[in-house]
Amino acid sequence: MLAPSTLVLAGLTAHAAAKTIPVVVGKNGLTFQPDEIQAEVGDVLEFRFYAKNHSVVAGDFSKACVPAEENGFFSGFFPTTGTGANVRGHPTPQPLSSLLIRQSVTDPGPGPQQSQVFHVTVSHTNPVPIYCSQNTGQHCKNGMVAVINPDTSGNSDMTLQAYKSLASQAGNAISPPGGVFGGQVAPNPNANSSSSASASAPSTTSSSGGAGAGGYGGDSGSGSGSGQTTAAPSASGAAAGGSPTTTGASASPSSTNAAAVATGAPIAGLLAAAVGALFV
Repeated sequence: MLAPSTLVLAGLTAHAAAKTIPVVVGKNGLTFQPDEIQAEVGDVLEFRFYAKNHSVVAGDFSKACVPAEENGFFSGFFPTTGTGANVRGHPTPQPLSSLLIRQSVTDPGPGPQQSQVFHVTVSHTNPVPIYCSQNTGQHCKNGMVAVINPDTSGNSDMTLQAYKSLASQAGNAISPPGGVFGGQVAPNPNANSSSSASASAPSTTSSSGGAGAGGYGGDSGSGSGSGQTTAAPSASGAAAGGSPTTTGASASPSSTNAAAVATGAPIAGLLAAAVGALFV
């Protein structure tokens, strides 16, 4: 039996060996980079999102573009503009030209990264396929897939090519119900300066969603978040809430009135003294 000190040392060594593995989502078209991800237990997969609006879903090798039935994860959607601030929880604004001529297969240039990333902690080394569930352009069907720890032993259907081939025959991809789970949303330390941080969680349908924590193959976390941006109250709104408006502030004496009040008493006293002197 190992001594307690040996167990502690082994635990510290395993923790020190864990690494963060960046996975770039949508930077060069409908791709995950890398699309074959080698990871050990304890490693953290850091999904970094580019334009326009992508997600990451843990899938099943038996049926492409469909969520895993157990121990999966779902990032929610991360709307990301190609040129400006990236705020999750709202549909990405699109110019009229892109609405008239929609590119169904290839996303536009990379632009800035999303202001936040999605972290998934690896809890086993079995092969796991992942896909983007965006159906505008059918991203999964058109090859936006990857595999964590693909089986390279030969004659296996748990490989990138096998899953990509199966996905090419699929219809629309499926997003898991219930919002984000199996991972954790975190600030992106690599986001471009033009990206703006957002406190809202990524959404399941470009609206609102919850942020969870956990690792695939383990317990899923739960949480909540809103994609709605709370607007600051207007002047009229503040008045309705009982706070004084700008006009309401005029109830206090103005500077002119205050001056008149301050100087009125001395002037009246001088006039009274002058009139009194006439009768002495």
